[in-house]
Amino acid sequence: MADPRRVVVVGAASGIGAATAAHFHHRGDHVLAVDRRRHSTPASEYADCDLANPSEIAALLNGIGSDWDILAHVAGIPGTAPAVDVLTINYLGTRLVVEGMLPLMRRGGAIITVGSTAALGWEQRQDALAGLLAARDVESVERWCAGQDPAMSYYTSKQAVIMFTKRIAALAWSEYGVRANVVSPGPVETPILPDFEATIGREALEAALGSVGRHATVDDVVPVIEFLASAQAGWVNGQDIQVDGGYVASLVVGTPVQPSATP
Repeated sequence: MADPRRVVVVGAASGIGAATAAHFHHRGDHVLAVDRRRHSTPASEYADCDLANPSEIAALLNGIGSDWDILAHVAGIPGTAPAVDVLTINYLGTRLVVEGMLPLMRRGGAIITVGSTAALGWEQRQDALAGLLAARDVESVERWCAGQDPAMSYYTSKQAVIMFTKRIAALAWSEYGVRANVVSPGPVETPILPDFEATIGREALEAALGSVGRHATVDDVVPVIEFLASAQAGWVNGQDIQVDGGYVASLVVGTPVQPSATP
């Protein structure tokens, strides 16, 4: 077995975050499991943090020491929550954790943030999201959010996470020797899947189900996080890896190609 690594998992109480923390723990890594809720996810140590509160994020980062190898940032809330909370937790909280972790990590380390295929189309919204990407505190997020469609909050939060990761990746590598990537799952069978149905609609979930045959499980997503954290992905940086069974690909390119008949 490879040498144990030091791993921070944010959002470790349930779903993909719990599965990620348990995976690294059972592998023999030292895992700090972070969440705002009490939980029993297997880990080496635990910390409480509410990502809606920058002072709690600062306290967490000031108290966990250095020499971490991996940050898996999985925490987030669905679009059924108030829009400003969604943007504050999913985007600003993620950004503050990632930026704060960089100087606490070893060279050769990796940051993996969980996004979503709901961010599809972020490339066309870069100008529209510029104000949010410039926000560095809760008040700025609130001001930006006041002029936006609240129904778009979840999509927007994940688009902003992808844009932020791509913007910071080169600096993270050149200054700290740390890679930063995003894993974007499609629908996953976790406890908050009903909230996503309420956000994006039953028809959208059924379309994804019909296209690829099933929703993902955490066991489909965690190995991709593990790969991006590993030395085998040592030249993968600033990428958004979609883990959705090919659903987004079918949306982007249209009607699937039928195999040619065998001559």
